[in-house]
Amino acid sequence: MQYLVSEGEAQYMDAHHGHFSKKLAEWAISNMRGKRNGGMAPVTKQPVENVEELLRANGIRIPEESVYDAWYLYHMCLADYPQSLDDNRRVARYIEETICDPDGEPTMVLACFRAKMDVKQIPINWERML
Repeated sequence: MQYLVSEGEAQYMDAHHGHFSKKLAEWAISNMRGKRNGGMAPVTKQPVENVEELLRANGIRIPEESVYDAWYLYHMCLADYPQSLDDNRRVARYIEETICDPDGEPTMVLACFRAKMDVKQIPINWERML
């Protein structure tokens, strides 16, 4: 099935092959909120290097083109799954299992994010993400 996409989105996909870029991941992370002290609060952004070290420390290897996908997923875990994924080992395993899903697609992380934005009716300015 083919979908109609904007020129900016098509250019982004060509440039990043269906993965998060640093700019897109930063934007996505900056908009994440999680339950904190009875309300919603922004997630504290961690450097991508911290996530890479977390994966290394847990013996996890992901494809190089998925580094920013992992960065996004790390913060999603903080925002959405703080009780289920409550330690670094579990977070690292979740990232690995999501990115390296044997019956998934390499571009699944970004595809799921795009779907979430569509459902929430939040536009992505693809031209800015290039």
